[in-house]
Amino acid sequence: MNSIEPAIKTYLPEPVLPEHEGYISLYWKAWSLLGKNIRHGEECNGFAESFVDAAFNKNIFQWDSCFITQFARYGYKVFPILPSLDNFYRKQEPDGYICREYRGENGASLFAKGSADAINPPLFSWAELGYFKLTNDMERLSHVLPALVSYYHWIVENRRNTNNLYWSSPLGCGMDNTPRYAANWIDFSAQQALNALCIERISTTLKDRKTTAFFRKEYNELKEKINDLMWDEESGYYWDLDTANVFVRVKTIAPFWTLLAEVPPRDRADTLIKHLGNHKEFKRYHLFPTLSADNPLYDPEGGYWRGSVWAPTNYAVIKGLSRYGKWKLAREASGNHLESLLQVYEETGTIWENYSAEYPSPGNLAKGDFVGFSGLGPISLLIEEILGFDVDAPENKITWRLYPSDVHGIRNLYFGDNRVSLLAQKKNRGTYHIEINAEKTFTLVTFIGEVKERHTIPAGTSSFTIGSGL
Repeated sequence: MNSIEPAIKTYLPEPVLPEHEGYISLYWKAWSLLGKNIRHGEECNGFAESFVDAAFNKNIFQWDSCFITQFARYGYKVFPILPSLDNFYRKQEPDGYICREYRGENGASLFAKGSADAINPPLFSWAELGYFKLTNDMERLSHVLPALVSYYHWIVENRRNTNNLYWSSPLGCGMDNTPRYAANWIDFSAQQALNALCIERISTTLKDRKTTAFFRKEYNELKEKINDLMWDEESGYYWDLDTANVFVRVKTIAPFWTLLAEVPPRDRADTLIKHLGNHKEFKRYHLFPTLSADNPLYDPEGGYWRGSVWAPTNYAVIKGLSRYGKWKLAREASGNHLESLLQVYEETGTIWENYSAEYPSPGNLAKGDFVGFSGLGPISLLIEEILGFDVDAPENKITWRLYPSDVHGIRNLYFGDNRVSLLAQKKNRGTYHIEINAEKTFTLVTFIGEVKERHTIPAGTSSFTIGSGL
């Protein structure tokens, strides 16, 4: 069932895509499952009064909560999203440390502070920036910046090697049984670069020049180090390294975090992306497995992180493609992901923790009714990559890369202090009739292919035609 209380549905965006009604059904199923995952803190654990959770068990997970924010933010008017992140800031220790998992039973950290498994990738700043882009909540940024900076410094002091790259563990990196054993981890290094980049952008927004300058330097130095030491020109790939800075050639999805962190120069990005289109590696029936299919340990049924397709890594890869202007590939990959989820949904009636890359089935070790980070595809990828909306509330702007279908759009989209509905109807090749309703004036930038138009949209109802008609 996809039942959502009408009072809640009023505050959620309503995608319009008659050509793919299955996507819409999957979308509402994700929201329905998330609604069942609202939890309540207790005195014994010190968690927030209400928060959305992965509901994997009674514990809270850092990795999951950061990814949940990236899709649940579209329901920020009704769901308790920020308390999910605040649960971790509440537990932050004076030196900046935040454990990756806290127990629901008593609020204690699950791992010893010195454990290799103690922390997850530092994605809080990325999650906060994503929330800010939709809400323009400056007060929130001011509130969380000290916690983000403090956590960053703890990671520098405790996870940085002498070569200024970073180390992790299979559990710590979020990919529990990934067959990787290295001293320098490409994904964690890229994620710390992403962390520095996001903190720089947050501090720039807050006009904190000193913090901005520090993190710009941190980002540029780490970016340069990753490119100097971890890039292999011969294979066109970023590898983990051993203690002698020698490549550890285990091909996983991990290097594609560099795209999201904007680490590769354009030519290297193009070369790296070619691996995603290789049928022997990551271009499988369901894009993109977390272990390359040419690895002897690849499990066609999933094997958890040894061949399954996972929402968080797929979302990171696809958003990385968008950052490098690979709009067509990002949309195709999103469509493949949603089609694969839809096939399994129609068979099983639910959304799963992970999926086989070879068959229309859940992974052979996967939790059902999982939203959880698995809401990223049905909600975020549908809105952002299929329908093509990029919302920038601080700039009071929406960019819309129109989808090549007769009718598509979105109703009831909240951003900043505005609420808008945008519908497109294809008139002929290259021409669309646009109808918009907005509570306040905003800027709309449209793309039909590479053809760009800019429009000032007034409050109220308006309509116009875009495109050349060629």
